[in-house]
Amino acid sequence: MARLVDLIRDGAAPASMMRRAAQGGLSLPASEAIEILVALAGHRELGPEAELTLKGWDERSLIEVASNSETPEEVLLYLLMHHTQRPTVVAALCENSALPLAELGVAASRIDGEPLQTMMQSARVRSSSRLLEIMSANPAAEAAQSELQQRHTSVQTNESVDIATNFLVEHAREVARDDAQPFELVAGTEGEDDQLDKLMKRVKKGELEAAPEEVEQLSMLQRIGRMRVGERIKLAVRGNREERMVLIRDRSKLVSLAVLESPKVNDSEMESFAAMKNIQEAVLRAISIKRNYMKNYGVLRTLVNNPKTPLDVALPLLAHLLIKDLRTLAINKNVNETIRKMAMKRFRLKTQKKNG
Repeated sequence: MARLVDLIRDGAAPASMMRRAAQGGLSLPASEAIEILVALAGHRELGPEAELTLKGWDERSLIEVASNSETPEEVLLYLLMHHTQRPTVVAALCENSALPLAELGVAASRIDGEPLQTMMQSARVRSSSRLLEIMSANPAAEAAQSELQQRHTSVQTNESVDIATNFLVEHAREVARDDAQPFELVAGTEGEDDQLDKLMKRVKKGELEAAPEEVEQLSMLQRIGRMRVGERIKLAVRGNREERMVLIRDRSKLVSLAVLESPKVNDSEMESFAAMKNIQEAVLRAISIKRNYMKNYGVLRTLVNNPKTPLDVALPLLAHLLIKDLRTLAINKNVNETIRKMAMKRFRLKTQKKNG
């Protein structure tokens, strides 16, 4: 038996049934009803009524249809052209592989506001250099990107406040015990030029005159130096990158560990932390159990190569290193001898398997 939508396309469906369909009065699955409405949208008499019914259709059903790879392309195209005012529908359409990227390009060149922001966030869209080029040429792109960034910053800020509050509650006893502990930096490696430590010593001595390029950093060290442990914990989670790079070296373990909880820390920054020799071992140990960051090969490799990383942390990570990095590690005289020997052993084993 022919489907109703096929009868409508062929002009063979009864007029009364078509009118009921245009009004959304037929008892049909949402996917089929929406497909019929899309077919009726081009009808000379019933088109306006069908379009009005579609505009009032519940968003959940539209999202299910928009995200289903089995949905006919003409339905997806209709939703893309006529429902861009619904960001959730746009998000579903962007990730649906059944909708050609070329069609998304047409929408990317003309939509604005929240739907454009939604498209900018789509992983599928962002993987296409052509779509990114089209969006950047859209006059509304700059405003949408700015609003998107502001929203992201606002979410991060709210998240940071919650994380800092929870951290302080969770460690309330330790914070109360150590709150008066003064701000001091973990010492750098002997013989290395530690500019931050030099500035900190000047702050302690009251030598506050500084070169223009040092003024901002010196001022920040003064400000942090006046804070109690609880305040430094809040700053560690909520502050900016420059403040985190200082607080990660705080002698207070609570403060330095709080830095790792900041939602603002990115992979590049975490890799910098993993390379530092002037931080507490507890921080390096904490990095090793942060699964979201240890998925980043750069963080893992850097942590293994850091001579300050505890042996029991570094050894298990050797299993995840690539052959070329095992070879480099095996001749790295800065790391523990046990690490070098195990790296060479794993290098030989992997080389034999590769050649065998």
